[in-house]
Amino acid sequence: MTEMTEMGQPNLVGHLAAFIAVVEHGGLTAAARELRCAVSSVSYSLTQLEAYCGFPLLDRGRKRAQLTDRGRALFSEAKSVVERAQRFSSHAASLEKGEESRLRILVDVLFPRTIINRALTVFAQAHPRVRVQLFNSSLATLWGDLRGDTFEFGLSLLTAMPSDMEGRTFAVEKLGPICAASHPLARIPPPLPMSAFQTERQVYYVGSPEIDMERVGRLLSTDVWSANDVELIRQLVCSGVGWCFSGPSSFDEELRAGLVRRLECVDAQFHPVRALGVAWPVNRRPGTLGRALIAIVSEYTQRVSETVTRRSTIDR
Repeated sequence: MTEMTEMGQPNLVGHLAAFIAVVEHGGLTAAARELRCAVSSVSYSLTQLEAYCGFPLLDRGRKRAQLTDRGRALFSEAKSVVERAQRFSSHAASLEKGEESRLRILVDVLFPRTIINRALTVFAQAHPRVRVQLFNSSLATLWGDLRGDTFEFGLSLLTAMPSDMEGRTFAVEKLGPICAASHPLARIPPPLPMSAFQTERQVYYVGSPEIDMERVGRLLSTDVWSANDVELIRQLVCSGVGWCFSGPSSFDEELRAGLVRRLECVDAQFHPVRALGVAWPVNRRPGTLGRALIAIVSEYTQRVSETVTRRSTIDR
């Protein structure tokens, strides 16, 4: 391999990018158009790169430029080098602007996962270099976890927020009992009397063996099963094992498919409301990218809330 004294690492990356463009677009002219530069610049990059390697990378004797055997052996490695250089440049630019390179977020186990998934999909497309780390929490531990320096913010049910925390509400959703379409409660004409629920098994979230009631005032049956896994509770309810309290967004797909039913009760305590939102310590507000993600989550929470409201109106 010949020594390329006048070509430092930044130029090497540029020459590799030109090489890749020629291969992927079939020729110098198309590559120059893609890279928005002169054809002579692409030709120069290829000449310099082949001089550095000491052998041809492309067979230019054909109508469409094709890789030589040695060029083919190096092509995937060239793409890897360019992609890593692009990630480096993007990361450096984000740091220069004061943006976070990592977001650590607490997520209340009862915050609707459908909303989080949609929001994170959009955020990942807009900020592909940011590393997001999600950690499950509950109101029993959320505030204490947020007081440290580990997490940027928490997506949670905003209940009794401490004075050293602040945040914003995305939407308010109405809770209610939900059961499988095959469950005995689903066969009783609405609105159901409170006594109907007291004799049927209730499936309930409890975050720790030391905690009897995670959400005060929601144990209304004499037969209670509990779990610290929300997905397991969803499966138990869908299987007809018992009923649970939930916001409609947590069972969105199952409701649309007719697998579960929302139940109406004559007692108002069966239909409380809860606020979905975000919280952070007063003395440590989210940074630029944290605020961007919060805005996306807020938008999707409001969309889901509006959709649920429209469906409820149609159902009535």
